[in-house]
Amino acid sequence: MREADHMADENPLENPEVKQLWQITAIIQVAIGFTNGLYLYTYGPYFYEKFGGDFNASTAMLFTTVLLGVRQGMVALLEVPTGALADAIGRVHVVIVSWITRVLFFAALAILWLCHTLSATALWGIFASIAYAVAYTTFNGAFSAWCVERLREISPNTSYGWLSSRFYSYQQFAICLGGITAVLFYINNLAALGFLLAAVISFVAMGYAMHAMQEVQSLHFLPSHQVQWATITKRVGEIIGRGMQVCSKTPVLFWIIMAFGSYMFLLSVVLYLWPVYLKAQFGSAHHLGRNWIAIIVAAQTLSFLSARLLVRLNARWHRGTAAAYMHGVRRMFTAATVVSALAVISLAWGTSQHISHLYFFPTAVMLVILAYGVVPSCFETLITLYISPDDAPHRATIMSAGSMLRSVLILLLAIPSGGESGATSPIGWAIPATLLLFSATIANHYMRKISKHPVVIEGPTPSSETPES
Repeated sequence: MREADHMADENPLENPEVKQLWQITAIIQVAIGFTNGLYLYTYGPYFYEKFGGDFNASTAMLFTTVLLGVRQGMVALLEVPTGALADAIGRVHVVIVSWITRVLFFAALAILWLCHTLSATALWGIFASIAYAVAYTTFNGAFSAWCVERLREISPNTSYGWLSSRFYSYQQFAICLGGITAVLFYINNLAALGFLLAAVISFVAMGYAMHAMQEVQSLHFLPSHQVQWATITKRVGEIIGRGMQVCSKTPVLFWIIMAFGSYMFLLSVVLYLWPVYLKAQFGSAHHLGRNWIAIIVAAQTLSFLSARLLVRLNARWHRGTAAAYMHGVRRMFTAATVVSALAVISLAWGTSQHISHLYFFPTAVMLVILAYGVVPSCFETLITLYISPDDAPHRATIMSAGSMLRSVLILLLAIPSGGESGATSPIGWAIPATLLLFSATIANHYMRKISKHPVVIEGPTPSSETPES
């Protein structure tokens, strides 16, 4: 078989620059993971409790899901523009902004603990939601695009999947540690300390990113003296238009983005509300804390193991043909998304029929979180494989489209997806699960179709880049 049909088989870590890049991404992703764990599993019930969930469950659920909608509405507005901004002025500048606003997000959550009125709680909740949206959108897309371009500058034959599968696995382990820490703070009425800890870690990570990250040299960004609002707005508009054109003319990209956006919609709803449901089912703090931590540990352990499995599979696929690599990533992406959708649809049906699901509920939650160990890395790898070389400058914009779609879906469907109360919340989860099942099936159809009739696309092959968050 021709040499050009094989992926690179050397150990990328033998390259000192690749090793340095790996260390930078691992440290940053561990910081992201641990601080994510410090809020992901507690801020849903945190809002629910502050809005009076123990007294008026329906009102508390309404305000809790409204804040989710506000947060994701801002993400929808900012996701693609911030990705385009990263394509315009440089990825590193935008990543630094994300860390600054991440500090503000956690500080606002800590201040909310001191609020004792509905108006003050709502005000600080909205501020925290906006800060989260800015922090998330400025990091998402920009950091991944920086990793892709930086890796191609120092080691063109190394696939991005090799790098992303590794740092995502470390992120999953860090989320588990952060989640356990957050729950221990929460059940001891010290939730604010967890958020303050996250703010401090984010501040330190910001300093590290400023020191360690170097801007890519292969792309041309606006020089500092041209960084004016009018110039940036024009450039952002041009990049957004180009990014949307790429997605619209390439059906496989559109449906991969649709599947990823639907999965992230489902994941957001489940992560945000499953502790609320658990709190409604277990009245005593002893049972609540025990089951809360048990599900977190089990779910994040499985997610970490799935991420490590993807690392091993990437190493195997990397030594095979480009076609085998694409086939492996496609099957993993499809399997993870479809299983997540079916698990939640089954849980929603069982809840609506008042069927006891003492064990099925945590199983469904764990399957959705388990999938997160592979879905983001597979998504970014598929986007990189299927995007053409001419469209590489718009990579951050295109990668941001999946997250933007997730945000639009949450903005439109957050309230019905949340259910009427904490005790019936899983019924509403069927909405994002059904969207995911449909879009993942169509995306798999288009990827299979292309595999039968391959076209020249970008990939991590040694020559001519023939047939990828």
